[in-house]
Amino acid sequence: MNEKVQTIINEAVENMISHTGEDKKIKKLINKHDKKIHFIPKRYRVFGGLLQSMNIQFGNFIEELMSVIISKNENYEIIDKYSGKKSNKFKISVSNEALIDSYITKCQTEDIFLDAEFMLLIDKIINDDDKEFRNFKHDIDLLFKDKETNIYYYLEIKYNDDHDTGKFVDINRKFIKTSAYLIKELNITSSEQFKPILFFFNNKKMKGNIYIPEASNIYRGKRFFDEFLDIEYSEVEEYMANLSENETTVEAFNELYDKVMNYDK
Repeated sequence: MNEKVQTIINEAVENMISHTGEDKKIKKLINKHDKKIHFIPKRYRVFGGLLQSMNIQFGNFIEELMSVIISKNENYEIIDKYSGKKSNKFKISVSNEALIDSYITKCQTEDIFLDAEFMLLIDKIINDDDKEFRNFKHDIDLLFKDKETNIYYYLEIKYNDDHDTGKFVDINRKFIKTSAYLIKELNITSSEQFKPILFFFNNKKMKGNIYIPEASNIYRGKRFFDEFLDIEYSEVEEYMANLSENETTVEAFNELYDKVMNYDK
């Protein structure tokens, strides 16, 4: 197994466990369970709550992993001002918002050539000069720049392509709106300077996407690694398959357990 892959994944795991086991999170859970009547000892409930939180946030782990992988590649620069921002208020012009909503409806109701329509949409967003803005909330999973070409890449990161219909529409709408926000923030003047990518870590294609072109703006695991990175997707996939029993991972969870059991608020 490639040592670089192991180091990258272990670092991502360490970051995830460290964030989950922050003192303020443990203290908050202890205070919460102080008020509850239960037969399970309080510290075990707190530890179980932290495990459940990490289980729910597995998608966040994939985001952390991709961020670490990109940061280790000397060709790229992660734009920290935007990357990893959660539930923040972003601005979008009224005209661009209407343009995106109209585009979504058109994709749902008309037989279109998606690749051309999407590029046309991006060009219209770039050329928009409306000064009236509205706020919307969304995350920015990862934004990085190729140091040689100066192209910006915005990644919306998901583990699986398996969302229900309602959420699937929302994911694509917010992906496009966040792209519009970043285009204005970064002063993008040409579609060649900015590439939005809907990234699925898993290779499996669960459903077709009627909003985002598969060939140009949707990347699944192996394809992204092949085109952007110098490590093999198969090595990452193989190592992650045995991640839970990895000695480093087990030790990190043992340390988290000891911290919770011996925590003095």
